[in-house]
Amino acid sequence: MRLLNFMSRNSGPRVSIVILNWNGRDVIGKTLVSVHNQEYPLWEVVVVDNGSTDGSPAVISRDFPHVTVILNEMNVGFAAGINVGIRHALKRGADSVLLLNSDARLAPTATGSMVSAMLADPQRGVIVPKIYVQSEDFPRRIWAAGAEWRRCPPRVTMRGYNELERGQYNRGETVAFATGCALLVRRDTFKTAGLMDESYFMYQEDYAFCDQVRKNGRVLWYEPEAVVRHLVSHSAGEGSARKWRHWARGIVLFYVQHYRARWRAAMALLAFIPWVVMRETVKAKQGWFIPFFHGLAQGWDDVRRMGA
Repeated sequence: MRLLNFMSRNSGPRVSIVILNWNGRDVIGKTLVSVHNQEYPLWEVVVVDNGSTDGSPAVISRDFPHVTVILNEMNVGFAAGINVGIRHALKRGADSVLLLNSDARLAPTATGSMVSAMLADPQRGVIVPKIYVQSEDFPRRIWAAGAEWRRCPPRVTMRGYNELERGQYNRGETVAFATGCALLVRRDTFKTAGLMDESYFMYQEDYAFCDQVRKNGRVLWYEPEAVVRHLVSHSAGEGSARKWRHWARGIVLFYVQHYRARWRAAMALLAFIPWVVMRETVKAKQGWFIPFFHGLAQGWDDVRRMGA
């Protein structure tokens, strides 16, 4: 594995890449190689380990000695875990922080393209890359080109999800939402919008953050020249009961915060939940129903407990 060749740190904004790891020994090595192959000079690379039990922190320290590894004693969830890395990067003087999943791989020019897009307009608080599914069979299958709000049923949906690349998302533009898989965030965006909301354990905290960014007058800019590839749902397991439970739990809090009233959130969920049930029933998927509704119940308990 080739180590990062640190170039002059005075040639542009100081970018820290922050990666949250949880039992990612099988995937994070390739992610860090892609980070180390960035053409843009990085200020620092930080891995926050969320109480892994697979020995991955030791492997990272051994194979990537230039990477700063911060250890959490337990799995505190995505928002709380990534915030540890963000605070560290900001304290160290980073001008921008690139949040990156442990199973996402950057194209060599990705960071530079995002930085260029951010410098083009001071109102761009977050830069959103084009994300492909990491797949040898379908190397041009899109996972997300930013995200948008759909009115019927009311929900956030990732643009281009599962579409084959035909150039349909090759224009840079403002988007309403973005997945936290890969985001370049300007330093002062965190000052105005705050960090990730630690009320969320996993899922929807990225969309809640996007709401706060826009509420505070900053733009989320989709930059198609910045390319990332994503090995989807490595941590939670695609379609696993764990993913369904946390996803549904986060949905409730996000809707309450997005609509700023419980009754409005409840009405939206009454439209959204039957759509999910019909969608998954048509797919003939198994094992999602019980954890989904358990997650919804837990979400409402969270809302009542927090008084949201």
